Amino acid sequence: MKLPKIRIRTGVKLVALMMVVVTAVGLVEKKQQSKTCNRVVVNIDNQFDNYFINENDILKLVSEGGMNYILGKKIDEFDLKNIEYRIKSNKFVHDVEVFTDLEGNLVVHAKQSKPIARVVQTYGPDAYIDTDGRILPVSDRFTARVLLISGDFTRTLVKSDLEKTPEGKQIFEMLQYIQRSELWQAQIVQLDIDARGEIVLYSQVSDQLIEFGKAEDIARKFKKLEIFYKEILPKKGWNKYERVNLKYENQIVCE
Repeated sequence: MKLPKIRIRTGVKLVALMMVVVTAVGLVEKKQQSKTCNRVVVNIDNQFDNYFINENDILKLVSEGGMNYILGKKIDEFDLKNIEYRIKSNKFVHDVEVFTDLEGNLVVHAKQSKPIARVVQTYGPDAYIDTDGRILPVSDRFTARVLLISGDFTRTLVKSDLEKTPEGKQIFEMLQYIQRSELWQAQIVQLDIDARGEIVLYSQVSDQLIEFGKAEDIARKFKKLEIFYKEILPKKGWNKYERVNLKYENQIVCE
């Protein structure tokens, strides 16, 4: 008969302990919210050595260009989600987290977008394509050394993020394929895309024009290009051919 009593008492103690913890947390949160903001701490993840945004850019977005005064304002008056939304309006910001710490600081952790290609246009502004297939503006502050995309199709390509159109998805899939391969990331320097979507590749190691065709059967075509570099050119000579065509199934046409 004593065991049930012990369990009841233990249960009461646990409930009481939980109530104390919840009350303490509530008091800490209430005290924290009543604090005023002493400082805005900005951390920018720069793991890709990109310098498109800096601390001052983030501070302007936090304060809406100085219109929304931050320092001295009570923490419970902040709309953190709205601040995050403003910061992410800068396309060079890939992701952001905004929170307040126990010292009364507003903390911003921002991660920069990573360009994987630069679109070069004759009759329009250049643009970047990032790892999510988004179209980004170029920057006067920093130039990323990435794959170039040229040709008449660029006017269509930059109209929307690549994932929003079938043609854009195909091009983005090809860019991702190149990015995943150390070989092709090092060797392919430019894609020239004509108005029909036909692609010519330019290589780092040879002068041949590589006629790829449309961004279809990507893995199969790059496998043929690998055979061309590793088996054909060493035997025939690096200057033997002016062009190589990968468009035809089970064939490598060299001229």
